[in-house]
Amino acid sequence: MSISLELAQLLMQELGPQTPEIDAVMQQDDTNWVLMLEDESAVAIEWTGNPSRLVLSANLGHPSEGSQLSVYETLLSYNLLWQDTGGVRMAIDGPQGEVMLIYDLFDDHLTVAELQTVVLNLTSIASIWRDYVKKDSNASSLPPIGSESVHLRA
Repeated sequence: MSISLELAQLLMQELGPQTPEIDAVMQQDDTNWVLMLEDESAVAIEWTGNPSRLVLSANLGHPSEGSQLSVYETLLSYNLLWQDTGGVRMAIDGPQGEVMLIYDLFDDHLTVAELQTVVLNLTSIASIWRDYVKKDSNASSLPPIGSESVHLRA
């Protein structure tokens, strides 16, 4: 299963007008869009080939110096739970870079309604993780990794 560029472009044209939580859809080029959401967060969507898919990502910010090790360990542990997370994964955008939440979407029969669900679920997950990544280094609470609230379900 793969998503054609034509389907991706059509979905992106329809997504904003049909999703009240999306304030704007900004097209960067033929294969890249940024969704600006009502909560002032953003989701980047990129169409890529080999295999053809949509890659959704959300910026979670920088951990404080005192919490970097703890945050990075937690992110790696989360990535190990790939069978339970619905394919959501975490990354760091280079040395000292920002933490990113990433999800690949392959469904060649994807509808606008399904993409809406994925985007809104991803936004919800990103909000939880953003709070964790930016937490005070003295805070010890982990996001509820075993909870459905931090996993993607379309």
